[in-house]
Amino acid sequence: MFKLYVLLIFLSFQIKSSENHLLVATGNYPPFTGSQLADDGFVNHIIRLAMSSQGKQIDFVYLPWKRSFQSAKLGQFDMASYWVCEPQYQQDFYCSDPVYQGTLKLFFRKDTPLPKWQTIRDLQPYRIGAILGYEYIPEFHQAINQDDLDVIMVSNDQLSLNMLLNERVDMILLSEIAMHALLEQHFSQQQAREIKAHPKPFLEYQAHILFPKVRANSAATKESFNRGLKKLKSSGELQKQWQRMLDGEFSVKDKVQVEKERPR
Repeated sequence: MFKLYVLLIFLSFQIKSSENHLLVATGNYPPFTGSQLADDGFVNHIIRLAMSSQGKQIDFVYLPWKRSFQSAKLGQFDMASYWVCEPQYQQDFYCSDPVYQGTLKLFFRKDTPLPKWQTIRDLQPYRIGAILGYEYIPEFHQAINQDDLDVIMVSNDQLSLNMLLNERVDMILLSEIAMHALLEQHFSQQQAREIKAHPKPFLEYQAHILFPKVRANSAATKESFNRGLKKLKSSGELQKQWQRMLDGEFSVKDKVQVEKERPR
């Protein structure tokens, strides 16, 4: 019964998709994307603003990250928000211009020794928390597959940070902005003081929106998005929204507002 219910919901979204009303597969990664964030988070709000300037409406469908990627790849969505434009992805997707540049870092408890590392091999003595469906450097995934790293995969960042605080892992991978939002919304000030970031970036990346090549209009949709994004950059609106994020304005929506928006 549950599977049938999910299928009916999905089909209802499919019916709404049209030339000027687009569906975007996405996931939860506050404050960049999130079903319970103000304006759906920074990245998804940028998508909405960029496409609105091109006369198009957007609906976001929140799924686990891996499922959102695969569903978009099959052409079940017009766009996928948001991903690094990896070479292997370009076989199946067109990539937008970069939306922003970000950094992933290793976070650890301040009462543990600071790991001195230059390569993935240097992290072998440590147990690492990571998220299913997230993108990391290829060497990291290769090391996991070859059992060269001790990695515990969980479904979301809050669980990962709980593992770190409870000493089930030695370090976790996250962006500094996402970590700040996570600590502010779900953890105490005392817990926040226990967490430190390694100064060496684990991954520096550019964030892109993906457009599945199996959909006939994807190349045009990508160009439409890029035009809208360029307008946001040239007008200063993109920087304004970035500052909104830094100021915490894409935090979790008021609980009353969330309850009103919840499907009945």
